[in-house]
Amino acid sequence: MKRNKIQLIFLTIIGALLLGCDPSSSTSQSSINSDSQTTSQTDSSTSSTTQSSIPISGSSSYTPPIWDGNSIHYGAYDIRGFGSGTPAGVANYEDSNDTVVIWNIDASLDNYGGVQTPRLSLDFSKAVIFEMNVVSSYSQYIVKLAVEGESEYYYVLSDEGTPGLISINVVDAMLSQKYREKNTQPDPGYNTGWKYDNQIKNCAFHILAKGPDGERQTAELVLTHIAIYNNQPAVTGIFINSPDIVSGKIEKLKGSPSIALTSSITPSEITDKSVLWASSDDTIATISETGVLSFVGVGTAYIIAKSRIDQSKQAILPINVLSGYENPSDLKTELTSLSYAGSSADVDRFADLFKTTWGTNIKQTISIETMVAIDDHRRSNGDIIIENYFNPATSGHVTEANARLSSGTAAASLTLTGTALANVYRNIDGQLYSQSYSGTLRVDYAQNSPAWSRLDDYVEETIVVWNSGAVYKYRLRVINTTLLGENRPSDFMNSSLWTIPDRTRQTEDAVIHALSPASLRIESSQLVMKQNKYPEAKYCFGGIVSNVFNANDAEAVQMLLNITALNQMNDFVKTMWEIKVLYYGSNGTTVISSNPLKIDSGNTIGQHTITFIPAYSNFRLYLVVNGSDIGAQFADAEMRLDLLKIYTID
Repeated sequence: MKRNKIQLIFLTIIGALLLGCDPSSSTSQSSINSDSQTTSQTDSSTSSTTQSSIPISGSSSYTPPIWDGNSIHYGAYDIRGFGSGTPAGVANYEDSNDTVVIWNIDASLDNYGGVQTPRLSLDFSKAVIFEMNVVSSYSQYIVKLAVEGESEYYYVLSDEGTPGLISINVVDAMLSQKYREKNTQPDPGYNTGWKYDNQIKNCAFHILAKGPDGERQTAELVLTHIAIYNNQPAVTGIFINSPDIVSGKIEKLKGSPSIALTSSITPSEITDKSVLWASSDDTIATISETGVLSFVGVGTAYIIAKSRIDQSKQAILPINVLSGYENPSDLKTELTSLSYAGSSADVDRFADLFKTTWGTNIKQTISIETMVAIDDHRRSNGDIIIENYFNPATSGHVTEANARLSSGTAAASLTLTGTALANVYRNIDGQLYSQSYSGTLRVDYAQNSPAWSRLDDYVEETIVVWNSGAVYKYRLRVINTTLLGENRPSDFMNSSLWTIPDRTRQTEDAVIHALSPASLRIESSQLVMKQNKYPEAKYCFGGIVSNVFNANDAEAVQMLLNITALNQMNDFVKTMWEIKVLYYGSNGTTVISSNPLKIDSGNTIGQHTITFIPAYSNFRLYLVVNGSDIGAQFADAEMRLDLLKIYTID
């Protein structure tokens, strides 16, 4: 967020807080705004007047939209007049692009807040549809439903940051499996159905901007409009239709003529049967706004059709785009017809062959020799990443390279898992090579021309045809990196590398020791981190802080985090890992951001690759174990890990 925007936000919030000091305009948190929208005026004598007195450009007065029992549409300027929500927030109209920006003004670690619609009399014998068009958010948005007479609000949307047109059935959203499994309170009727079914209730929607957990800085939600519909039955089903669907999917050769998909929605009484089309991978299959499907690349993708008026209802159709060489015999014949010896003439044909699926288990297992100048890891999709640390100024790297020098380049040895001979067909950085394999392959990483230097990043895609007839493939990427740190369990326990926050030591470092701590121990060669918040703190999370790293204006920083275990309170409320960053000035000691900024988080075990672009060269990491959720606080949140590697991508 840029400084001029932060200053604008700050001034707006201060203005809102000052205007909110008028006791005559204050309301309790459980109240619902009246039908009229209210806003602040420069003339204190009219500070509590309805929005109908607000002047708008080009007219002497403004009339807000009025709920007619069926539907209502609030434009950006209308939303600007909404009252504060719970938690508190403000809305600022931006005339230049006809948008409204919602900010929180809650300074607590909740870090969210916003505005609420005027009172709406909703008939729950019919569907209630909430719609908003999201331009952007920092970093999520929450929508809650307030019902007159209730002191708590029901969750409609949360943990969301998707931009675009959002439209959902309110009751279905409140009763969704997401909130049911969390047992999110208040209970809208998880076991018995919506508690106000077939009733008419006065309600309001709270539209809230939410920033990353633990940040004391302004969250932001930018909208163009909000609409509520209460004039038709609920969508119960959506279907994708085409005569080309066979066994629940469509299979076509790459480049086949486009086809038109249609959709149907039930029940038939739905007046708006339009859908929103999307593809999971536009490099494989594209879909137009009108449902025209094109087959552009080899692979598997999914076409998604969502009801425009209720996007919680969707249909998914698998699309397999074929190369025509799915039979291994045909594939092998085609491979032998390509031009090799460093040629790039048939690269596109080879790329299609590599993307082809000719079996169920076709990943070739490989291993890279252990070296000082390079290291490797595997991604979840099976790709191999080779981290190239070669530095011509490091004598050990040069000695290692000299021992592996051939034809002007140094290479690591790659071994294929297999016991026989094979022919390998390699696409190395856009050039094709064919060679026999009898024990090792070379993976170049440095060149001596005339002095030693690292090779540029490149990608290799290889198809292996064993003499037995079996065919496999592997993909690897060599990236230039500089190692910043490689932390094993004992390293996290080293107080010269990592610090456990301790509020009794804030005189030593007011930033680090103001953070929530974690407890550490080592079991079975793994680090066990348990959240160890202070007793009076509301949220169950805590962590440890690294020393300052210097990225030297690198293109990006990448981390490998290997989580071996995460406990959980129930099937939905699971412990999360988080990595946050604290930025420092060029001297490495002057704090730029005292509030940790979230880089990434998750609730799954395994090796996670995390990439971020540092805003400043010097930073610390705040590694967090988090048991805080909107439905519960898990005091026993605990995670286990055995590696956190940090390196720059140069």
